[in-house]
Amino acid sequence: MTNANSSPVALPNLRVLEVASLIPGPYCGKLLASLGAEVFKAEPPGGGDPSRRRGPFPDDVPHPERSGLFLYLNTGKKSITLDLHNPAGRDLLRQLAAQVDMVVHDRTPTNAAAVGLDSDSLLAANPDVIVTAVTPFGSSGPYADYRAGHLAAFHAGGEGWLLPNGLALDTFPDRPPIVAGANMGDYQAGLTAAVGAVAAVYHRLEAEGNRRGQTVDASAQEAQLSVGYMPIQRHESEGITEDRFSRYFRVGGVLPASDGYVELLTLESRQFDGLLNFMGNPDWATSEMFRDPATHGPALNRHLREWFSRHTREWLYAEGQAHGVPISPYYTPAEVFQSPQQRQRGFYTEVDHPEAGSLEYTGAPFQLSETPTTLARAPLLGEHNAEVYCGLLGYAALELAALGRAGAV
Repeated sequence: MTNANSSPVALPNLRVLEVASLIPGPYCGKLLASLGAEVFKAEPPGGGDPSRRRGPFPDDVPHPERSGLFLYLNTGKKSITLDLHNPAGRDLLRQLAAQVDMVVHDRTPTNAAAVGLDSDSLLAANPDVIVTAVTPFGSSGPYADYRAGHLAAFHAGGEGWLLPNGLALDTFPDRPPIVAGANMGDYQAGLTAAVGAVAAVYHRLEAEGNRRGQTVDASAQEAQLSVGYMPIQRHESEGITEDRFSRYFRVGGVLPASDGYVELLTLESRQFDGLLNFMGNPDWATSEMFRDPATHGPALNRHLREWFSRHTREWLYAEGQAHGVPISPYYTPAEVFQSPQQRQRGFYTEVDHPEAGSLEYTGAPFQLSETPTTLARAPLLGEHNAEVYCGLLGYAALELAALGRAGAV
């Protein structure tokens, strides 16, 4: 399999069936598709993936083929409809499993078993298939069958206990814990599942004549724990349970500039000394005050906000760095979209869609020199039913129509 420029791809001849919705499973499938895998996305007949109804939509007018969330998460895939609650649909699932190299799903164990997505059923249909399950808490353990969205899975990782921080914490110290924006935990779960899936593919290639399938069990909670492990390590090694105050209530954080905001991160005394030098050594601040942020932090931050607000983000960034002070600007989505860094690297690609029109999409978060990643449009609901059910499974057009009338597809 090659991309649009006829270049070789990293995962040639890998056929994936994705039975997942919203973010974690579809993001895993999206990354595999960007590496050249042929990904069949199975959606419920009628409404399809719920992300089709989530938006954002152009002009805020809902349309199942114009959801920005769906379009982004499903680039490069082929859409088929499949009702796993229908006996004929479950029979189609077994037939599809026999024709693919991998199944990606997001069902908890009991739910997966009820519709034929459990590993035993899929491996019985195809002993060589790789079953990648990405669920809130993994497919084993006492929480295995718990259902959870991003809010619950993220907070189960402990990170929410440490939020808010910076300016928000300084301004609203009594605010309850908050969740990370933009569903960051869901994307981390999908990325984690994709890494495990690629490792399983590599193992199968290395096994040569002994091509046996295996399961990849990805947990959204554990994906979050893996990137936020330091507080747990401190609890284990020092007996300290961090909270937002012990971890973040320090001098600096989010500060206003004359044209937006910057982040000031003074973790060490030398950095604070550099900050004082950078600001002209004002008489309201001393190094001793910095060493006791619980007492002096609020007063120092009030002075910092007043001083920083008189300067632009870029000036603070450049001059602060020159003084050894860790300062970074906050950029708006519009500024990031026009960033010369990403533009020079070709990170954005224009893709045409029959319903959504021509839009620029972000590429893969990595570049491969010998096997470039691919980017093609997201599919229409059920667009590839005939190609998959007739072309791959051998059904006649009249038989496919009958399956549709029976509600299986």
